[in-house]
Amino acid sequence: MHKIVVPKYSSAHRFATKALYRALLRQCAKLPDAPTELNACKSHIQHRFKRYKGLQSPSQTANSLKAGYEALDLLYSASQGNKDGIHRIQTIICEHRLAKQQKAEWLKALAEARGFKIPSKKEVKKLENKRYRDMTVRRHPDAESVLSRPRQVVVGKRRIPKLVNARGFPFLLYKKPQPKFLSAVLNSKLNRRWKRMERLKRLELELPFAKDEDAWDALTGHEEEVTWAEAVKVSLKEVREKIAEGDRKTKELAEAMWNVVLEERKLAEKEEKERAELMKKAESGEVYDFLIL
Repeated sequence: MHKIVVPKYSSAHRFATKALYRALLRQCAKLPDAPTELNACKSHIQHRFKRYKGLQSPSQTANSLKAGYEALDLLYSASQGNKDGIHRIQTIICEHRLAKQQKAEWLKALAEARGFKIPSKKEVKKLENKRYRDMTVRRHPDAESVLSRPRQVVVGKRRIPKLVNARGFPFLLYKKPQPKFLSAVLNSKLNRRWKRMERLKRLELELPFAKDEDAWDALTGHEEEVTWAEAVKVSLKEVREKIAEGDRKTKELAEAMWNVVLEERKLAEKEEKERAELMKKAESGEVYDFLIL
C-alpha cells in the first residue's frame, strides 16, 4: 500500500509548483502591452496560487497543476502573437473580474440585509487573536515543557524559536500570538520580583532610622538583646538571598532555553540540506512521483 503524502509537505511537489509559478510569471512579462486585460495576468496568477496553496487532496492538486500547465501553454501562444490565445486570456480575465464584482455586491447586499458590517482582514485577524488568547487562558493538560524540545520529527518546516527577554525573564517564542497563560506567568514573576525590589529599597531606607533608635535606647538605658538594626539587617539578608536565588534560576533557565534554540538550528540546517538534496534529484529527473494519486 502506498504511503499517503500531503502535497504541500512534499519537497518535490513544492519544487515543481514553484517552477511552474516562476514560468507563468516570466511568460506574463512577454505578453503584448496593448490589451489592458493582459496586464492583469500577473496579479490573477498570484491570486490563484495564493488561493489554492493550502490544497491537501492529491487529485485536486493534480488538477490544479494540469490547469497551470495549460495556462502556461496559453500564455506562450499569446506571447507569440496568437490572436486566439490573446482573446482567450482577455475572456478569462473579464470573467474573473465580473465574478469578483458580483461576489462583492452579493456580500454587501447580504450584510445590509443582516444589518452588520463585513469585518476587514485586520479586524478578522484581531478577532482570531482574541479568540486564541481566550482559549489559552489555562495551561493545556497535555502540554510539554519547552526544555524537552527539540522534537526529533516535525510535520512540515521546522520552526526555530526565538529567545525573548521580557524585562529580565526569558521565554521561547515559537509563534504569535503569545498564549495568555504564558503572559500571566511572566506577569506573575515580574510582579513578584518587583515587590521584592521595593521591599529591599524600603528596608535600606529604614536601616538608618533603626540605628538611630538603637542609639536612643542606649542613651536612655533601654537597650535590648535584639536591636532594631539587627532585625532590619536580617530582613535585608533574606530579601537579597531571595532575589539572588531567583536571578540564579532565571540565568539557568535562559541558558537551557538557549541550548534548545541551538539544537533547533542544527536540526533545521540538517533538514534543509535533506530538502536541497531531494530537489537536486527532482531536477535531475531521479524523482518523478512527487504526487501519489
